[in-house]
Amino acid sequence: MTSPSNRRQHPRFAISLSVEIYTAEDAIPAIAKNLSQGGLGVSLGTSLPKGQQVGLSLFLCEDGIEDERSAPANMRGEICWCTAEAGGFAAGIRFLEPKPEHLAQLQAFLQRLTQQR
Repeated sequence: MTSPSNRRQHPRFAISLSVEIYTAEDAIPAIAKNLSQGGLGVSLGTSLPKGQQVGLSLFLCEDGIEDERSAPANMRGEICWCTAEAGGFAAGIRFLEPKPEHLAQLQAFLQRLTQQR
């Protein structure tokens, strides 16, 4: 039986999207491997400490094509976990208080993914 703390609050979608992660020192390119309304899982080339707050630019695209008319969804996030994986690191990032316009952009994107299932 799954405990309530192990249940996800939002459905996750397997995906491959470009993401930029901004720390005080660096802009780190990453690939989102899954995405939900509450956060994302990424593959990246460097380790990030749990609890670190970061800036995020999500380049929402469909069928591998980025819409140049659409600005990236810029949000803040918090690193929930980060572990070594083959060739780099994997991390889970929780969104922190997304702006209404970015949340709407993300929700519309996720709705399109739901319809494609």
